[in-house]
Amino acid sequence: MATDKSLVSESKSSRRVYVPVADIYETEDLYCLKLEMPGATKDSIDITVENNELLIEGKSVLEDNAGRQIRYSEFSNMDYKRSFRIGNDIDSNKVEAKFEDGVLTLLLYKHEAVKPKKITINTAN
Repeated sequence: MATDKSLVSESKSSRRVYVPVADIYETEDLYCLKLEMPGATKDSIDITVENNELLIEGKSVLEDNAGRQIRYSEFSNMDYKRSFRIGNDIDSNKVEAKFEDGVLTLLLYKHEAVKPKKITINTAN
């Protein structure tokens, strides 16, 4: 599984696009991706798999500050975007996603054909 490297880029709308940091784990059955997307919500995240590319996009939206005068602020709305090239070993019909506490967790299951198989040894008769 390959990934892009730049952490911040400028989008066409002149808003900054942040590349969320990620961890990737592998087991015999699946790949697990964890991405940090603080401020995003479940409804603001889009995940697509097409042509061996996993694309994750999201937005963080700050709370409405109507009626309050901001004196100082370091928070800002953020757009997130990250892509991964995935191989044919991933079953794109078996991808699960969970979003909790600003962390997106994706489970990408492997096709049965590529999973390791244990061979049992029969006793001779």
